Amino acid sequence: MIEKNKLYFIAEIGQNHQGDINIAKKMVDLLVGTGVSAIKTAKRDIDTCLTEDQKNMPYINERSFGKTYYEHRKALELSKDEFKELKEYSESRGFDFISSFTDKPSLEFLVSIGVKYLKIASQRMTDHQLLKEAAKTGIPTIISSGMSTIEDIDTAIGIFGKTEKYLMQCTSSYPCSDSDINLRVINSFMDRYGDNISGYGLSGHHMSIAPDLAAYVMGATIIERHFTLDRNMRGTDHPGSLEIDGVKKIIRYINQISVAMGSSNKEILECELPALHKLRGDLK
Repeated sequence: MIEKNKLYFIAEIGQNHQGDINIAKKMVDLLVGTGVSAIKTAKRDIDTCLTEDQKNMPYINERSFGKTYYEHRKALELSKDEFKELKEYSESRGFDFISSFTDKPSLEFLVSIGVKYLKIASQRMTDHQLLKEAAKTGIPTIISSGMSTIEDIDTAIGIFGKTEKYLMQCTSSYPCSDSDINLRVINSFMDRYGDNISGYGLSGHHMSIAPDLAAYVMGATIIERHFTLDRNMRGTDHPGSLEIDGVKKIIRYINQISVAMGSSNKEILECELPALHKLRGDLK
C-alpha cells in the first residue's frame, strides 16, 4: 500500500536506458539517496504489440535506433534476463520496481518475476481485454489517464473492481506544455471516485517542476516523472524527462512544503512566545 500522506516519487526510466543494462543501472545508482521511492520502466513484446504496418514503417531520424520502427523499438528493449536483472538491482538499491506493459505476454512475464505494482500506461487505457487480464492478477495497479475521456476512466476503474488501484492525471504530449497539464482534473478525480481509489497522482511529461509541487499541495501524493541522464541523449523520451538535479529539486521542495503545511489548528505557538512578550508587553 502506498502511504496516503507521504510523497511517493516514481522515476520513470522507460527506454531512456537505450536498451543498455549498464546505462539502466547507472540511472538507478544516481537516484540512490534522492528520496525516490520507485523505479519504473516498460515491458513490450515487440513482435506482439506492433502491427505489420508499424513494423515496416520507415523510422529514420536523428533520434532513431533503426531504419524501421520495428528495428527502433527492438533496439530499445532489454532482454528478459536483463529486465529481471534490472528489477533485482533496483530492489537491492532500495527501490520498489514498477512496470507498464503493452500486451499479455509482457503482463505474464511481469507477474512471473514478482513486480510490486503494475502500471497501466495511457496507451493501453482502452484495451479492455488487457485491463481485465491485469485485474485478474490482483496486483496493485497504477492507472495513467492520458488520451482518455472520463467515461474511459470510469470503465477502467470498473474493470479493476476491488483491486488496490491508484489514479494519475496525465497528458500524453511529449514534452507537455504547462498549459496542457490540467492539474484541476486531480480534484475532479477525487470528487468523482473518492475512497474507491487508494491514492491520486500526477504522471508528467512536462519540463518544469512547479506543477508537481502544486499537484502535491492539491493532494496528489504520487508523482511520476521521466528521468534521463541527459536530455540530449538519443531517443524519444529524453526531451520531456528530468535530469538528476530536477528530480532532487522536486523532492526537496515537496518535503519543505510538507513540513510547512503543519497543523490546521490556529493557536499561539511556543516559538512565538518570545515575540509575544516583546511585542505585546505593553498590552496588559
